[in-house]
Amino acid sequence: MTDPKVVHFFDCADVGKTLVKYGREAGYRWRHRPWLPESMRPLDQKSALPAVTRVQWGVRRTVEAVRGDVMHIHFGTRAGAANSRPFVPFVMHWHGTDIRKYYYEGASKPAVLWGAERAAHVVYATPDLRDHAVAVRPDASYLPIPVNFSELPPWKPTERPTVVFSSRWDESKGGKEQLALLRALKARLGEDVVFEGLDWGDQAPAAGALGVRLVPKMPKDRFLQWMAGAHCVVGQSSGILATSELEAVAMGAPTVISVKAGYYPGSPFLVGEGHEAVAERVHEVLQDPVSAVASSEGASWVRLHHGPEKLIPQLAGIYRAAAGR
Repeated sequence: MTDPKVVHFFDCADVGKTLVKYGREAGYRWRHRPWLPESMRPLDQKSALPAVTRVQWGVRRTVEAVRGDVMHIHFGTRAGAANSRPFVPFVMHWHGTDIRKYYYEGASKPAVLWGAERAAHVVYATPDLRDHAVAVRPDASYLPIPVNFSELPPWKPTERPTVVFSSRWDESKGGKEQLALLRALKARLGEDVVFEGLDWGDQAPAAGALGVRLVPKMPKDRFLQWMAGAHCVVGQSSGILATSELEAVAMGAPTVISVKAGYYPGSPFLVGEGHEAVAERVHEVLQDPVSAVASSEGASWVRLHHGPEKLIPQLAGIYRAAAGR
């Protein structure tokens, strides 16, 4: 019996793109269709799409779905992509704010709930989402974020000691806590360290006012190069590892983050520690970043728990069940 043909619609942090890449390399018939192909996207991403472009995308999506045996839809508010194709089973992939935040808001809840009730299966991307997910869909399962090792540049720190904050500055990433951590870092590290972060999120101006050099959002390859130049990467303050933290660790950049107890068994990260402990660890790393990397097992831990090769068989089994095979 052959494995089903699967099409991924949309994406978040290149999770779909990575799963399809490694799935195809393993011999599975998977395709990825993000929001729009590059040729159809407006130069100004804030511009409204022409009506003809929306129609073209809708037709393309329908054709792609009919050609497949299973759809995989990324982000809960986009479940409507399956609405006009009820005869094609789909997997719903929750990534974070969709089930953690939007599900509890009146305007967005119907879309998320529609997908939860009709999906053949639901997966969620980070362990903090479990309680939210199983309350809505009891059989939802954890599919860890995959890391595409093939696109990661080698770690090559710049000359001046630089601390990079890898996540955007908003509450979904522990924004207020991140600002408190920034204050602790500045008090511990002094004036000789450069702090950099993304100019992204409603609390980015506050970070800038505290001395972070804000850099604009950038294409993925440039973003990875930027992180690769850090002497130390500081992760978000929400207690979880998102794609950017995992990528930083996987490329060999010294990465300091406090994770919630029980979320990442056996991980090399600080568990349940506060701002002062994180600041002290960053200080230790900056004394000798090369030794910090050499003594860490972070990259091997990421490959073991977030390597796509480990996740593809799990996902293939979910697809076979969805297709009734």
